[in-house]
Amino acid sequence: MSLTHEAVVACRSCGVPVTVVVADSLNAERHPELKARLLDGTLHRFQCAQCGADLVIDKQLLYFDHARGHFFFCFPRPRIAELAACLAEVREVHDKAFGAAAPPEIQALGKHMMLRVCFGLDQLRDKVIADDARLSDLVLEELKCEVLGSRDDLRALSVIALWLVRVTPDALEFVTEGPDGVRTPPVTVTRALYDELAARGHAAILAARPALVRGPHVSMLGLVLEP
Repeated sequence: MSLTHEAVVACRSCGVPVTVVVADSLNAERHPELKARLLDGTLHRFQCAQCGADLVIDKQLLYFDHARGHFFFCFPRPRIAELAACLAEVREVHDKAFGAAAPPEIQALGKHMMLRVCFGLDQLRDKVIADDARLSDLVLEELKCEVLGSRDDLRALSVIALWLVRVTPDALEFVTEGPDGVRTPPVTVTRALYDELAARGHAAILAARPALVRGPHVSMLGLVLEP
């Protein structure tokens, strides 16, 4: 089941307390309406009744979908600076859920679950959309690197990340993230480019950019953590 709780947060614009309901875990099978809110960008996004300012709650969340085999841990975005600690925390939780102490049928289930660590809801949404569309997240992260490395306009806008929001038969659509989380113009990439990169194979992609994968964290953001 999904677990939610009520919280009171102060509006960053006017300081008025705002009561919100946030999720600690999200079961996509049992609560598809919460998955829909994740996908449309409204999950954990609220509005202050006093001044109308948007409030975005960046908190830890466990997302799981047994049918799709998703077991995704989402941490607040700033915690990417503590990647090693987050990975250790996730491994401990995963081992308790699916490890040697679990019943055999649960252990078998765990072997088929896709374990991922995300930082921020943008990245969590990106992972869900990609796997629902049967895209490899490793190939997708390489695609982002290729696009950011080849687009002068994106460099001029100081774009630091691309987040998948839509997949069509012919194209992949991304929102962009600039400094301090500011959105810049969206980016559309042809599906043919993704297919071209996929043809290289995972081994070749990893050989060229090993930092794209750090355990269950598969992201171009891993490149910024390179020494």
